[in-house]
Amino acid sequence: MIYGDTITILRAPIVIDRYGNEVRDWEHAARTTVAGVSVQPRSATESGSDEAREMVTTGWRIFTRAGVDLDVEPTDRIEWSGRTLEVIGEIARWPHPVRPTAVHHVELDVQRWSG
Repeated sequence: MIYGDTITILRAPIVIDRYGNEVRDWEHAARTTVAGVSVQPRSATESGSDEAREMVTTGWRIFTRAGVDLDVEPTDRIEWSGRTLEVIGEIARWPHPVRPTAVHHVELDVQRWSG
């Protein structure tokens, strides 16, 4: 089933840290669960062996069904399959070909770093 994945969108409020900087408070993030999306592999890269510490970057692309918009922003995080992923870049909201004010579907890239 292509749209059989469930994700959770995390949206953290902005708070002031002890140094007076605005930072995201991920411990108090609002959580929105969304079923019926498709999460597909996008890419994976590894740092060279000459690095002090190897790092692996893995990416996925999330698609919605036709006619479905998502309340997701580039500053959000996504939980999926036991992973917490960063949203990368802008959210692609594809226009509907018949209804000019509607969204046909949404695509967004997410990735995770390890190492």
